[in-house]
Amino acid sequence: MKTRLLFLISFSLQISFSYAQQLLPETERIQQVENSLMPYVPIKDFPGWNLAERMKHYRVPGLSIAVIRNLKIDWAKSYGLADTTTKMPVTTTTVFSAGSISKLVTAVAALQLVDKKQLTLDSPINNYLTSWKLPDNQYTQNTPITLRYLLSHQAGVSQSSYYGSTPNEAPFPTIIEILNGLPPAESRPVVVNSQPGKEFRYSGGAYLIAQQAIMDMTKKSFTDYTYQNIFKKWGMPHTTFAQPLPVKFQKLASWAYSENSWYKGMPYVYPQQAAAGLYSTPSDLAKLIIQLQKSYQGQSKLLSREIITEMLKPQVAVTKGFYHEDMGLGAFLLQRHDNQNPAGIYFEHTGVNAGFLAYAIGSLTEGNGVVIMMNKDGAADELGKEIRRAVAKVYNWTAFLPDQINPIALATNQLQQYAGRYQRAPDEVVKFRQEKNYLVETINQGNPIYCFPIAPDTIAFSDFPFKGVFRRNNQNQITGVEILGIDKVMPRLANDDLLPNELMQQGRIPEAMAGYRKLQLNENQLTYMAYEFMHQKPAKLKEAEGILQLADERFAQSSIVLARWGDLYQLQGKIKEATAAYQQALKDNPQDKELQQKLSALTR
Repeated sequence: MKTRLLFLISFSLQISFSYAQQLLPETERIQQVENSLMPYVPIKDFPGWNLAERMKHYRVPGLSIAVIRNLKIDWAKSYGLADTTTKMPVTTTTVFSAGSISKLVTAVAALQLVDKKQLTLDSPINNYLTSWKLPDNQYTQNTPITLRYLLSHQAGVSQSSYYGSTPNEAPFPTIIEILNGLPPAESRPVVVNSQPGKEFRYSGGAYLIAQQAIMDMTKKSFTDYTYQNIFKKWGMPHTTFAQPLPVKFQKLASWAYSENSWYKGMPYVYPQQAAAGLYSTPSDLAKLIIQLQKSYQGQSKLLSREIITEMLKPQVAVTKGFYHEDMGLGAFLLQRHDNQNPAGIYFEHTGVNAGFLAYAIGSLTEGNGVVIMMNKDGAADELGKEIRRAVAKVYNWTAFLPDQINPIALATNQLQQYAGRYQRAPDEVVKFRQEKNYLVETINQGNPIYCFPIAPDTIAFSDFPFKGVFRRNNQNQITGVEILGIDKVMPRLANDDLLPNELMQQGRIPEAMAGYRKLQLNENQLTYMAYEFMHQKPAKLKEAEGILQLADERFAQSSIVLARWGDLYQLQGKIKEATAAYQQALKDNPQDKELQQKLSALTR
């Protein structure tokens, strides 16, 4: 009996220990996420990155996270500053601009009306529009636009995105003015300009049509309808579509930060509510994700089982690669290309507004997910992905991450053989350098990519599930590298064989110009390069001037070349020359509002 009792106690302790390992305490799970940020492909025994260090790396002032586990918010935590001037910290009730996650919420609002039989998915949307009608044309005669097409980005509707307005640009346009492209709206009219039902074509304009249908059918403002039927009803007190933000939300709102040259240093207003106007917190959006997951399992009244199944069913293919991405109704559907398990399907949406980034993702069947919101745009996009991967690793999401790289040990002198420069395109150089027991790749002046040996002369890349093979000649010398299935062999470059962009980086501008002249670049390529040089930190104005001089050789009267000359002159403090360049550019493009604003600012 004593032996049996000891066995039971021992067995019980083993089970308890195993269970404790499987279900870590909340604080330990948080710490694991914070220290498990990773590149696209996991690497065995490669230490994860720290969240605070990656925020510093991407220059992100503040962010907030809510993690979903077993259909509940497992934890929510905030990091950094909501306002770097006042030093106001981010809290879990700090509200951020959610960008295009607005579309996911708009889809829920529309599908609620489908559930109530006030809208239908497959009838012409004009049947429900009373305050405004979508103009008929040759594209809609045989294929009427439906709510299904609008929500799945298959309607062939114009206006892929909206750029927002600064607060001092009030009064802001109404939705009817935006749809008609009338002042004070600065966008073109929303129209059908390609064949409906043919393909995925992302459209913010399509969601404004859906918004107008919701408003017409409910006789309520979009702000009031979504508050009463989603935010208030489902416990989302820090979420609103109101634009501009009401005072009570302004007190909770993060500032916005961007390194884009066009950004005017303040949070923008988005009167295009359904497309981009949502403000929220990760915890509030996580509650919505959970209700969608519960609806899919028949456990929530947010949407009926019939409608949520339609929402989270592929309507049209978006991209095919390592991940297959399809579009549902308001939600993107994501799974690995080799996934055969329903538990490996995820629904998601990303949001990008001026100075903000947001990510929301949930598993279709397993009750997992994460919402991440931050007050920085641009390159900070990678930080959100790194956090999402960390959550997926710690919470063991089914079939989400790529298979891990299993590096082998190679002698230092063998790794050093691979270090060097390889030419991928006329002005694109791939560089490898040795670091510890792996290689670091950079493409031109891009971010570092970690590469690990998995066999002699073979490496695996951490930024995508690719393999590279170094090729040798008869003398056993490395002569090139080939990314299997993607590129032909990239030849190894001699140390003194520099491409034009490398010459530019060394300040050898005349030699670089000679190289670019041979490449016969078009005006868009040249002006983009000039723009990039002007807006680097620190700016490289001599290099930009060299590029524009080259553009003048073939495109001297181009309005875009003249506009970039205006930008350069302005940065050089040559106001008279900048004014003349902008005026000349406007003669060819008199409707360019950005040029009008630049010229107005110079001539006040």
